[in-house]
Formats: sequence, structure tokens, C-alpha cells
Amino acid sequence: MNELLASFVTEARDLLAEAGEDLLALERTPDNEAAINRLFRSVHTLKGSSGLFDVAPLTRVLHAAEDMFQAVREEGLKLTPDMVDMVLQALDQTGHWIDHLERHETLPANAEPVAKTLAAGLRALFGRRPGEALAKVIAAKAALVAPSGLVQWFSAEVRQAVADAADPVQLVSYVPEEGCFFKGEDPLHLVLQIPGLQALSVAPRLPWAPLMGLDPFSCNLGFHALSTAGQGELEALFRYVPEQVTIHAIAAACLTAVPPGAAAPRPARGGGVDAIAEALLAAQIDMLDIAAPDDEFAGRVAAAARVSEHVLRCCGRAVDVPLIEAGCAASRALGQAAPLRDAIAGALAALRQAAAEAVSEAAAAAGPPAAAEARLPPRTLRIDQDKIDAMMNLVGELIVAKNSLPFLARRAEHQFGLRDLGREIKDQYGVIDHIAQELQSAIMAVRMMPIGQVFQRFPRLVRDLSRKLGKQVDLVIEGEATEADKNVIETLFDPLLHMVRNSLDHGVETPEDRVACGKPATATVKLLARHDSDQVVIEIIDDGRGIDPELMKRKAYERGLLDEDRLASIGDDEARMLVFAAGFSTAEAISDVSGRGVGMDVVRNVVEKAGGRIALSSEKGVGTTVRLNLPLSMAVSRVMTVTLHDRLFGIPMDLIHETVRVPRADILRIKASEAFVLRQGVVPLLRLARLLQVPEDSDAIEEVAVLVVRVRGQTIGLGISAFGEGMEVILKPLEGMLAKIDGYAGTALLGDGRVLLVLDLKELIP
Repeated sequence: MNELLASFVTEARDLLAEAGEDLLALERTPDNEAAINRLFRSVHTLKGSSGLFDVAPLTRVLHAAEDMFQAVREEGLKLTPDMVDMVLQALDQTGHWIDHLERHETLPANAEPVAKTLAAGLRALFGRRPGEALAKVIAAKAALVAPSGLVQWFSAEVRQAVADAADPVQLVSYVPEEGCFFKGEDPLHLVLQIPGLQALSVAPRLPWAPLMGLDPFSCNLGFHALSTAGQGELEALFRYVPEQVTIHAIAAACLTAVPPGAAAPRPARGGGVDAIAEALLAAQIDMLDIAAPDDEFAGRVAAAARVSEHVLRCCGRAVDVPLIEAGCAASRALGQAAPLRDAIAGALAALRQAAAEAVSEAAAAAGPPAAAEARLPPRTLRIDQDKIDAMMNLVGELIVAKNSLPFLARRAEHQFGLRDLGREIKDQYGVIDHIAQELQSAIMAVRMMPIGQVFQRFPRLVRDLSRKLGKQVDLVIEGEATEADKNVIETLFDPLLHMVRNSLDHGVETPEDRVACGKPATATVKLLARHDSDQVVIEIIDDGRGIDPELMKRKAYERGLLDEDRLASIGDDEARMLVFAAGFSTAEAISDVSGRGVGMDVVRNVVEKAGGRIALSSEKGVGTTVRLNLPLSMAVSRVMTVTLHDRLFGIPMDLIHETVRVPRADILRIKASEAFVLRQGVVPLLRLARLLQVPEDSDAIEEVAVLVVRVRGQTIGLGISAFGEGMEVILKPLEGMLAKIDGYAGTALLGDGRVLLVLDLKELIP
């Protein structure tokens, strides 16, 4: 895919996302003028950019949507839910076409008939035929064009010539947007296509900035044309930029008459034009100061003279042209550039004096000019995701190499007896560790993305689903600027999707039920995000019916998830957590929204696989809160190494609560299980060797090294042979046949070349 098309695809996705957000905001608050203006600009920009490519069906759909928003913005058209549904369908289809364009660089074969159907459906909803919106816009603006402007734009000779040619004449005033070049628009090419063009005037809209501060990518021109074509032809030509064009029919009398008080026509002059002219003349002088070979001299003199003549005529200084011609002839005759150089210098001095007089006149009439704002260079750089991932992989390799230094220091001390060398290696390790951490933090910051990129997809989901369920729901989003690693962001959507759907289907009541319970008819669902230490916390809160623990117990028993003994002993909090059990659902019937008992189970699995935790709190009749705690990053994991005899394993640091040594005599036996007392609490003890089915330690050991871990909300003691050290590793998941082995989160490469198996305690502990 070429660079221009790739840029269009990226821009199109951003504009579609913005358009969707503004459309939903406009539906909630129909008087939101800012939303309709942004919405119109997004669709208009996308439509204009699409004109660069062979995507006529896409442009057709966007044009119909643009006409609708034009009517909303300027004619007071009220958006109905059916209109919003249709526009959302059109935006969705446009998004599908953009995806297809990215993969195949062309639209699908059925794009044309689909576009016709969508465009016709959009226009049918607001009763508008193609071209009607443009006609009304231009007609409304035409009254703003005063014929007195003709004196400023066209000379008396030009106006007289056009008046003699035809009557009436159309005056076309076209003021392109400053950023029109970035939308694929070519204003000059467009105006040169005006049918029946009789006269054209081009002038800057604002005074030109100094040459060094001039932005060549910003359009500062306005175009005024006189045409003998009909208004319909002109409307068709400018159909993509109607808001930038006015068309006014002018009688011959208006062309020839000079309105009272109008200034006599004079060549347009401006500080910016004079600055460019001065620079061009100065450049000719500099060129003539450089010695030239004989075979180049004549050509250089002729070129300098020709450019100088054109510049002077453009600035209205034709009186100085004979001096340039005489200087050129003298230079050729003498074989020296000095005569032409002196003539150009004299013309330049005269031009500067005239410009100074013009500036003085303008200053006396308008007061001191406003200082031009300094144009700052762009501060944003788009970087391909693969490049960031490659940098992160290199950081991972650096971390592995860094971790090898402590092993090297120990070898230097114990194997070779070089204590001083070992100490120096440790010192250098500290320096490299600091640099590696800074580099890792910098790249991690680049990988950070706002959670709003996920949250922004939910207003549309809540709107569509609430309409489908016959419920009234307000979605409140807070903390969308909270940042997390892109991999964490990518894992968030599916869990949030299931939980929001679950809240709307099971949690939120119908308007009638809410009113009967003394609640507002409109429910509130909140999506909140915030940072908590080195984690990101996501909360999904609703003010619905809440979770009834007795109903949960009964449904779990009916589905065989609880036996009678467990049913009698289970607590309310634990019963509410049954919503995350596989196969559990309280829905009476299966629908396309819920009832299969897989959604919340998927949520738990995805969150735990990402190294996060999930918690739920609910009160019957009040509402429910689901809280997700996820790591800020999944790229680098911090683990603690533990030893079983001569075998080394890693355990994720976020599961470890503390480390203790328990005397063997303090270990209690409860039937076939073991436990110990820790700060007045009984903690069950599991032997890691038994869980992994490897040989256990000898009974002669007086103390047992115990890791106190938190797994699924329970505190458990894990008996090991010895504690290791904490370190940062790049965790690689098991692949191939090994991927089916339970109990292992992945592998990591240690600094001494050994492979560390990292345990998944959530799978390992029953």
C-alpha cells in the first residue's frame, strides 16, 4: 500500500471515530452546535480526502450524509432516532470499506449497489434530492456578496469587456480552507475549470507573513471569477465545497458602474507580496555577483533580466522595466554584469520605497498591525506499531543481558577468586540497571495509550443495545485519559463488552420497573478508569436491580454447579461471584444478548491471563460494581525465583504477599491437610513439590520456607526449599505441544543462560 493511501486510511478511521462520537452527542443534546459543526467537518473532510482515490461509492455515501448534516446545521432539520440509525449504518459501512481498502487497495465488488441503497436511504429520511442542499447554501450566501467588491477585484477594462460579452454574468467567490491541500483539494485547478470563465482575480485573504515565517502548505488565497455559465453548471463544479463558495448573478450595469464612495482601482499590494518580490530581486543581484564562465554569462544575464522584469510588472512597477532592459543590453555589450546589477539594485530600492509608503498609508488608516503568531513545529510523530514492538524486544534482550552480570560477578568471586573484579562488575551492573530501567520506562511511555480508545466504542453499543432492550440508559465515562500499555488496552475490550452487556440485560430494569421502585426511569451505567500504584483499575457500575445471592445459589444448584452441602455453607459474597463460573446464567431464555453462560467466564479468564484480578460487589435493589485490576504493562514481568532442591522456578511477584520461615513443629495437621498460624490467622499450607509432583524435602529440615500468596482472594502458604531473588524478565508463553500443559505461565531466559519456568498459581492451586 502506497504512503498516501496508508495516510488516508489512518485519517479516515480517526474521522469516523470522531463522527460517531459527535453523532451520539448530538442525539443526546440536539442543540449542541459544536457537535454538529465537528460532525459536518469530519464527514466533509473525509469526503474530500476520498476524492484522491478511486472510491466513488464511498464518496457517494459520505456526500449524502454531508447533505443531511448541512440541513441540520443550517436549516434546523431535527435528527430522529431513525436518521441516527441510518447514519450509523452508513458510517459502519464506510469503516468496512476502509478496512477492505487497506487490505486490497480497492473497494469490494458490491460497493456501488450498496452505496446507492445507503445514499438513497439517507436522502429519503430528510427528503432531499442530490444538489438541493448545495443550491440552498449558495442561494443563502449569494446575498452576502456586494457588487461593490467588483471594483476591488477587477479593473474597469476587464469589467467593461465582460459586460459587453454577456448579460447576466455570474460572480463566483471562492475562499478555500487554509488546510485544503491536506484534503486533496487543488483550488487553482478547480477555478480554472469554471465554465464560461471571463475574468479571474486572485488575492490573499490576509496579509502575507514574512518570507521566513511563510507556511507554503497553508492556503491564503481567495478567488473571484466572472463567468457566463449558468448557475447550475457552477453549482455542479463546486458541489464538494459549497460552504466555501458564493454565486451571485450580476447585471451589466453592476459591472460598469462604480458604487458611490468606492476607491479607484489600483494594483493590489501587500507586505507579503513586496517581501517576495524583494527577495527575488535580491537573489538576482546575488547571482550576478558570482563569476560565471563565458559560456554561461549571456544566459545568466538574460535570466536575471527576465525574472526582474516579471517581478516588477507583477508589483505594478512597469515604469522600472526600461531600466532593466537598458542594463541588460549594456552588460551584454561590455561582457560585465555590473550595469544590469546596478539597474536591478535601483529598481529594488524604488520598490522598497513604494512598499514603505504603502505600509505607512495602511498603518495610518487601520492602526498598528497585529503581531503574527509564531508557528510552532508539530510535536506529534506517528510511529508504526511494529517499530515500537521491535524496540521493546530489544529492551527485553537488554534486560536478559543485564541480569547476567550478577552471575558473572559471583563467578569472578567464587570460581576465580577475583573479589575486586566481582565488585567492579556489581558496580557496573548498578549503572547499566539504571540505564536499562530508564530506557524501559521511556519505551513503555511510548507504548502507553489512553483507555479512552476503548471507552469511546461503548456509547454506540449502549445506545443500540438499550434501544433493542427497550430500556433508557445514560452512559457516564470518566478517566478516559488514564493510560496503560497497548497490550493491556487490546485485552480490555472483550471483558468490558461482556460486562456492559450483562449490566444492560441483567442489571438495568425497564423504565416501568424503575419508576415502580422509586428510581428515575433512566438508568446510569458508569465506566471509570484510574491508576492505582502500578496497576490500572477499571470499574463498571450500574444502579440497577443488583445481584440477589439467594437467586444465585438456587440457579447454581439447579445447574449442578453446587451440591447440597456446598449450597448450605456458601456465603452471600461467594454466591455473587458465581456469575463468573463457567456455564452459569440467570437468564430464563437464550437470546443474542445473553443466556449462554459463557460471557462472564470469558471475562475472568481474560483478566487473569493478563495478570489481573476481578472483584464484584453488589446490593440488591441498589446496583452492582465490577472492578478490574490490571497491570500497567504486560511486556515486562517481575518474578521471584524459588528453589525445589536443585530446580528453579519463578512466581509472579504480584501474587506474593510475604515470605516467612515456619518451624516444622508449628505446622498443624487437619486431617490430610496442613496449616500454620500467621498473626492470629490460620493459613492453609500447600507443598509446591506435591503440586508439581517432584521429590519433596527431607523431614529432617527444621524450618520450612513459605511463600504467602493471594490466589482468587484466598491467602495460601506455599512450601518451597529456598527463596531466590526478585528480577524482571520477559515472559514468553509456552507454544506448540507445551501450550497444553497446565500450571505454567511461560518461560524466561536467565542471565546465566538457563530457562526459568514461571508458574501459574491460579491453575496450579486447586
